[in-house]
Amino acid sequence: MTDLPEELQALAEEIDQQTAPRLRQVLRQFVESLQRQRASQRSLKVGDVASDFALKDQNQRVVHLYDQLKKGPVVLTFFRGGWCPFCNLTLQAWRYALPEIEFQGAQLLAITPESGEHARRTVQKNKLDFSVLQDHGSEVARSFKVSIALSEYLSAFYRSLGLNLLTRHQDKIARLPMPATYVIDTNGIIRYAFVAEDYTQRADISEVLEVLKQWTNETKPMYTPAYAVA
Repeated sequence: MTDLPEELQALAEEIDQQTAPRLRQVLRQFVESLQRQRASQRSLKVGDVASDFALKDQNQRVVHLYDQLKKGPVVLTFFRGGWCPFCNLTLQAWRYALPEIEFQGAQLLAITPESGEHARRTVQKNKLDFSVLQDHGSEVARSFKVSIALSEYLSAFYRSLGLNLLTRHQDKIARLPMPATYVIDTNGIIRYAFVAEDYTQRADISEVLEVLKQWTNETKPMYTPAYAVA
């Protein structure tokens, strides 16, 4: 498996060198503002219960969280969209990790505020073979308290870069999820939570796999001999 944290760091350094100073300043101020507010600390944490939801995936199939939990634990990861290079890199890393996730009896669900064709293009571009759910109005992101409403200034700033989030998300408010990943067990209880104010950071997939392995060991039925040894 690739080392995602190292790849993200290399990507951040590469983009930083290619980005105009004004753009770097605006994005840095946005991250620092969220960090001052400790935005990530308001999100759902380990031990909290995740509420059920129903969202459409890239094939227009309605996916209910609690229906999926009947089959096994769920790895739930939020991403901003196919326009975000950090999201694309992370989605590809999740794709490579999918066999190990499924081996532990778990499922992977990705959630994005992108709608319709934008979400489908992200799936095609990254050759994803897991469900990518379209979170209209960021309702699920808001229920997990990982959604950030952008200021009009920042929304206009993104529009100046050719990224109209209102149109892309079909929403009345420009919102983006913070990078967030959860492991939810079959009772709906959160076993692992990663949320970051910095959009260049993502969960360490090796940590997620370790949590899934621990859950598998905890729930593995104890062997009972079919006969007693004299």
